[in-house]
Amino acid sequence: MLQQDVQRVLQYADRHANRIHENKGVRLSSDTRACDVLVTGGGLAGLTFALQLVRRRPSLHIVLVDEGHRPAPERTSTIGESFAEVGAHYLRDVLSLHDHLDAHQLPKFGLRFFVGNAFDLADRFEIGPLSPAICEFTDGRFAGLPLRTHQVDRARLENELAVRCRAEGVSVCQGTRVESVALDGAGHRVTMTGEHDGQFAARWVVFAGGAHRPSPRRDRRPLGHRVQAAWLRVSEDLDVGTWSARTDFANRAPPGFRRFSTNHFMGRGYWIWVIALPSGVTSVGVVVDPDVLALTPSNPAELVDWIAARDKRLATELAAVTPVPGDFHVADIEASIATPCFSEDRWAVVGHAAAFVDVLYSPGADLIAIGNTLLVDLIERDLDTQRIVGASALCERVFGGFVEGLVDIYRGQYVHFDRPNHVATKVVWDSALYFGFHTLLFRHGLFGDPGFLAHLRPELRAIQSLQARVQSRMRRGDITPLFPEGTTTIDWGEIDWLIDTYLGAKAQPNAGAVRAQLSKVLATLEHVARHIEGAAG
Repeated sequence: MLQQDVQRVLQYADRHANRIHENKGVRLSSDTRACDVLVTGGGLAGLTFALQLVRRRPSLHIVLVDEGHRPAPERTSTIGESFAEVGAHYLRDVLSLHDHLDAHQLPKFGLRFFVGNAFDLADRFEIGPLSPAICEFTDGRFAGLPLRTHQVDRARLENELAVRCRAEGVSVCQGTRVESVALDGAGHRVTMTGEHDGQFAARWVVFAGGAHRPSPRRDRRPLGHRVQAAWLRVSEDLDVGTWSARTDFANRAPPGFRRFSTNHFMGRGYWIWVIALPSGVTSVGVVVDPDVLALTPSNPAELVDWIAARDKRLATELAAVTPVPGDFHVADIEASIATPCFSEDRWAVVGHAAAFVDVLYSPGADLIAIGNTLLVDLIERDLDTQRIVGASALCERVFGGFVEGLVDIYRGQYVHFDRPNHVATKVVWDSALYFGFHTLLFRHGLFGDPGFLAHLRPELRAIQSLQARVQSRMRRGDITPLFPEGTTTIDWGEIDWLIDTYLGAKAQPNAGAVRAQLSKVLATLEHVARHIEGAAG
């Protein structure tokens, strides 16, 4: 199959080199191959972009350059195993991966947060979905919440994406490294080494190889937020729903359902994730604000010791299981964005190469979904009209605004993560804004629609104002909580206005109905914001 891909590239170059570069003054040497779009990077961002573009424009010849080989081994892939509503919709419905996700990955029972360090989880504050009344079932089995989300083995997912890319006609060059890229709006030149030495001439180049791979330039704008992280995977399936023998805890949610949640253990300056994966392992990771406390483990045992000083129950569970060999990682990451991400000279940056913010709330796949979709629309505009100067600037504003809005929900807020009612208020507010705005617009294909966004200016300004007000209060810890003091458990599914906001994102018949729903959400959020601000008038 790989040899056929290469041969097809060569044949394409012979037939179409002149068409791609006509009237652009570009001469192709005899050993230079040509393509419409060349993607550097064979991870999640590059694979999903290539699949989305080839589905929209099957006549394009797309080359994807991957330093690695597929299939990659499961169980020890990168983090980013939890997919939120935007990213999951992108995979399920935009890329039509619902069959793979339902059969080979796990459905997700939302986000779940435990605050406190009591050994028995029944004595900790808990917020998350609990009742099966809001769940959907297939043949009696839990299938997910109404807006389906998933927990995935990344290697398993990316292996499947590579298979589908090839089946759709994308030429995947494995075991190949991009050594240099000479950018020229009249035709870019990409030099590669490895299993596929040589040079490509490309109309578009898309950099999807991560923040440390070759990119058009090293310009990245810091966004004022930094985290340290350490993570590992253990060979056993950790079910947090079994970490209490008390019937009141067991009766809050059906047996086994908490295992399907992305579970968060919150403390001052840090949070810890526990995520069950479909390959039979459990992912465990710690994220800290280094301005509050340090995280410097050099091996799994030191990480467990760090956890034990703050959460004896989780450390006890980890001491009884086996770390996956060789699967321990640390990272010191600063939130940043590439400048620019979308160039009028027909190149772009997507995935981690474009932006990184944080991993709380699992925004990584959302950034990929939004960036890729904006770029596919931009390339289609280029192919149809040749005029993309204004369109590339719009993509830059939309994507940049999304990234900066995300960072605002993290910056300076880890210090309050040990306060139960503060965490609950933050989670509910952040979730409502995400469902009522980002999820609503993306699910209806309107996130980067210039006409719709032009009509939406009043709502956009109102959202920005509300978010700035509330997040400023969150940073100061100066809020009136949404829930009474003494509350110990909050069932996310029983907050009526939040469920209305959530379900309102699922299906609207047209753009007018979407705008009406957004106006309804704004009225609700304004009311909630006034309550949160009540502490200081």
